[in-house]
Amino acid sequence: MNFRFKHRAAKTIVAATTLSLIAITFGITKHTYAASTDRVNLSYAVYVGSTKMFKIGYSLELNPTSYKAVMQLKPKGIAKLFANISMLMQANGNLDKVSISPVYFSNYQKKKQRKRTAEINWSKTGQPATTRTWKIGTAKRNSLSKTLKASIPDPISAFLQVGITSAQKPCVGTQRIYDGSTVYDLSFKLLKQTTFTPNSPGSYKGPAFKCQIKHTPVAGFSPKRFAKALAKPAIFNVWFAPVASKVAEKTILIPVAATGTVKGRAFSAYSRRALFNGQPM
Repeated sequence: MNFRFKHRAAKTIVAATTLSLIAITFGITKHTYAASTDRVNLSYAVYVGSTKMFKIGYSLELNPTSYKAVMQLKPKGIAKLFANISMLMQANGNLDKVSISPVYFSNYQKKKQRKRTAEINWSKTGQPATTRTWKIGTAKRNSLSKTLKASIPDPISAFLQVGITSAQKPCVGTQRIYDGSTVYDLSFKLLKQTTFTPNSPGSYKGPAFKCQIKHTPVAGFSPKRFAKALAKPAIFNVWFAPVASKVAEKTILIPVAATGTVKGRAFSAYSRRALFNGQPM
């Protein structure tokens, strides 16, 4: 396995992670629901070309005043030998009908024998405090300190915020995100409404919104990585399925598929299982 393939696999993780983090964006409905608890359980298979590379698991518990979520990425098949990268993210915070307030986020990553963990805790003023199991250079620290502002959300919490602030129109606007070592923007654009038919790949069948998501680096990147990512930003297509939420009292959109191109090779990710409150979507 050459360096090019390993680099493509690493870039695919960005796409796979982005899919798994796009946990919730909100649509709108006129129905009224009794607030209780909504639970989302998802799993995805991620392919590079025709090769299965990763499995993603995602779970979310959404309450009227709080949320907590867990995302895990594991290599599958040949990826265990040449792209042996795994990831575990956890987040929780406070929630109301207007905004979210992140409280805690952890980001654990393992690449071969190297293990790294970043943890973020938000104070009462909303300022994020970060601890890491590794050191970052002075230039990266300076760029982060200039960019970090109070209440900047982690990747998981960010999509709750996107959903709440764009409830009238799905997949619009840009969200700034902090993952414990880098800051980046995700820009959303609605492409069209479509339907997953019985012949469509993946477990979900039904209506969906096809959206484009663009990743733009902001801070915490090396000059070389920043220049490359800025010159050729990662752009993915993601399909969201609408589901009626009792807690949000509106329709929420859950990601069921994603596609794109990484270093000239196509990738795809489709839901293997999609459960909302224990029932298939």
